[in-house]
Amino acid sequence: MSWTGHADQTLRMFLENMVAEGAIAHRAGIDVSPEQIVGASREMLLDVIRTSLPLAHIMDTSDLVLHAEGPAVRGQALKLSAVNWVTGTVESVIRKLSGSLFDLASRDSRRLARALDLRLTGFAPGSLYAGIAIESPPADMLQADDEPVIQQIRLAVRNLPDIPHLIGDEDMSAEVREMLPDPAQRDTSLTALYHLSPTGRRGIHTLDIASPGKRSAKLSQRERVVLKDAIDKPRLHNRKRGQFVGELREIDLDAHRFHLRDVAGVGNLRCIIGDLDRLAAKQLLGEFVQVTGEYETDQEGRPRLMIVHDVSVRARAHQTSLDNI
Repeated sequence: MSWTGHADQTLRMFLENMVAEGAIAHRAGIDVSPEQIVGASREMLLDVIRTSLPLAHIMDTSDLVLHAEGPAVRGQALKLSAVNWVTGTVESVIRKLSGSLFDLASRDSRRLARALDLRLTGFAPGSLYAGIAIESPPADMLQADDEPVIQQIRLAVRNLPDIPHLIGDEDMSAEVREMLPDPAQRDTSLTALYHLSPTGRRGIHTLDIASPGKRSAKLSQRERVVLKDAIDKPRLHNRKRGQFVGELREIDLDAHRFHLRDVAGVGNLRCIIGDLDRLAAKQLLGEFVQVTGEYETDQEGRPRLMIVHDVSVRARAHQTSLDNI
């Protein structure tokens, strides 16, 4: 049964009980007014109507449900800055996650990630509940084989609540490799969760995330610390040393990550690089570069995630926009 179906059933049960109570009182010769009958169940009815029904709608129509708690989202008057943080952060995270997955699938990541249609399915009381649904971009922006990647993005977002359960007191459980065997997708998911974890500065102390068929998971400053360490010092499994050449179009300086495109025999390779200032990044953008470092493969033996120790320009190419720096 859907969440909405369960809430409807609960509401119907209350209404049927009210009718039955009136009938029982009438047969017993007790003079009970409609106001008295309604008054006995009024608070429970209002709770279903105000809280359960809106939340059920969100749970049934969303790919990801967020539940924020903290002093900024208590009571009836929520701080607008806190609400904006929740919606703005999840939009940014999903677009970055989508862009990475589009890129790894050799699609026009920038265009498609921006065109991805993110919908707010609604708000519900109880601190702050918000639902997000992922819709495909307009048909005129899609190619024939883009839809499977969009389905992969939706699945990756829906799977996010599984990962925080593997966050230990000091590091990630090794089981995360079994859950996400593709190291590039694993890295993008951990990065997404890190950015979703609240710092507490916005008056939000915890953010629970849930999706259809998944138990909810809590993100707080504790999880943020462990995730920060996991993405700053990634542990590659069965690491190998190698050298690859490809085109570098965009760099995320905040995350210290870029994708090397059109690598011979590989496709696109997600790369992690240490300190890289804006000037050095500008000189690399739009170039064919050679990266040297250690990498992890997917289950098919294809290099997918690399810690770069050295990067150098191999040949000049058309210089691209610096919007992402």
